[in-house]
Amino acid sequence: MEFSKTKMLAPSFIEALNSLYNSEESWWRKIADDKDVFVLIRKNEMRVQANGGLLLHIRQDQQQKLICKTRGDFISLPSKEKPSVILEEDSTIDEDSNIPSVGRVKGLKGLATHYNAIKPRIRLFTRKEKKAVQYLANNIKNVVDIEVGYEGDMTEGALRTSVPRIDMAAITDKGTLVFFEVKLFENKEIHSNEIPQVVEQLKKYQQWMDNNGKDIIAGYQEQLNIYKRLKGNYFMDRRKNFDIIGLHPNPRLIITGFDKSQRDDRLSLFINGIDKGMDWAAGNKDLIATGDYRNLAKSNRLFLGLK
Repeated sequence: MEFSKTKMLAPSFIEALNSLYNSEESWWRKIADDKDVFVLIRKNEMRVQANGGLLLHIRQDQQQKLICKTRGDFISLPSKEKPSVILEEDSTIDEDSNIPSVGRVKGLKGLATHYNAIKPRIRLFTRKEKKAVQYLANNIKNVVDIEVGYEGDMTEGALRTSVPRIDMAAITDKGTLVFFEVKLFENKEIHSNEIPQVVEQLKKYQQWMDNNGKDIIAGYQEQLNIYKRLKGNYFMDRRKNFDIIGLHPNPRLIITGFDKSQRDDRLSLFINGIDKGMDWAAGNKDLIATGDYRNLAKSNRLFLGLK
């Protein structure tokens, strides 16, 4: 599947969401006006991320009905047997059995009522790196996407969960699209006395960008067009107008989550291995290291050296 086609929503989908937004008490209005979520646009579906986890998966069936799904343990005690539930307007259905679920928030109305209690609960089930990515996405308005999977490169029979995913995409104020991979210092993929594993990962991303640049740009132009058509403060804050979007040729790497002793003892060794493996030129700014990722939301370090 071409990447640009993964960023499309049917007009009926957009109309259904805008109709829901017109109701002040609707679950969608809470999401669309929330500064602490991040909405991923995929082919005729949306994924609402909160605190690094999937708060709600929204799609439209063939009858143009919105189908909403979440993890059962986000709205109740954990359930290994039935991890996902479907949220109807007034009821919650176990996805596997199609039987009303007991002991969970009741439906989308319940989601709206308990919205501010459900979001913090998601933190219990998400990894630190995902929380870091979500924080940056929520606090840097240039970010337009997270968990970017290039599904067009899937091998036949592969599971969608096996698709490589770049952590974050952003568009600078002057219209340059740039991708980021985020690694905590504790992640073994950056640890090596020679060339760490992350180099191979970055090179695969770089090759995908080289081979699909025009299609990638077209996908994000379509996403920006969708932002203009959807109601809600979330989409209004991220609307941008560019005649042309450029693509930065290298994925940038963010290393974070380290203290002073870790920085002084080992970080420079890891960085040297990454620089060597990527063959970056002197003065290259595609590697960004900061002990506390929250500082990146207060500066322009993510975009140094970009147009």
